Amino acid sequence: MDSLRIVCIGDSITFGYCADYGKDYVSLFKAQVQKDFPNNNIIIRNRGVNGENSRNGLNRIDNELECYNPNLVIMLFGSNDAAYSEYYHVGIEEFSYNYDKIIEKTLAAGSNMVLITTTPVIEEEPPFVENSVLEKYNDVIKEKAEKYSLPLIDMYEVFNEAGKDGIAPLLQWDGEHISTKGYEVFFEAIYKTVKPIIEKMIENK
Repeated sequence: MDSLRIVCIGDSITFGYCADYGKDYVSLFKAQVQKDFPNNNIIIRNRGVNGENSRNGLNRIDNELECYNPNLVIMLFGSNDAAYSEYYHVGIEEFSYNYDKIIEKTLAAGSNMVLITTTPVIEEEPPFVENSVLEKYNDVIKEKAEKYSLPLIDMYEVFNEAGKDGIAPLLQWDGEHISTKGYEVFFEAIYKTVKPIIEKMIENK
């Protein structure tokens, strides 16, 4: 069959900031896909960029779509958008607009999409971002999934459930980025949703 192309786009959570080599979610995803679909040419690209927000994502989505011509885009922005720092912050109205435009461009290019909500954080003093603010941005992501009938992985809920006895093991020292254990949880939630999508795309090739 022709190649099946998957692009994972987002910020440092997608990139795998400070994660052990090969332990970020995209690397785990690639390894499992190779194991489960050995006879299929499935190309997975990590297009996470440290420090990016949805504005940056919108600025580069046309290029990503042209360069990789993906069959599936898995997207996560929001942690930096919701931050208090003026360097990263994007207001929630612009965040909503950016998500609309990115989704519309991606769907118009003929790609499937999966949306992910941001993960919770351990709030420091002063906080980079607070969970109460992240929840508002996650509500926007949920609204977009419903609006465009897209699969949604509520990673905020997944992490809160997995870390109900304490979320610290799922996060790195900064209380924001994902630990090796956290990426295992992250990957499992991704794969539960995405594997059936891959199977369907292969059938339709």
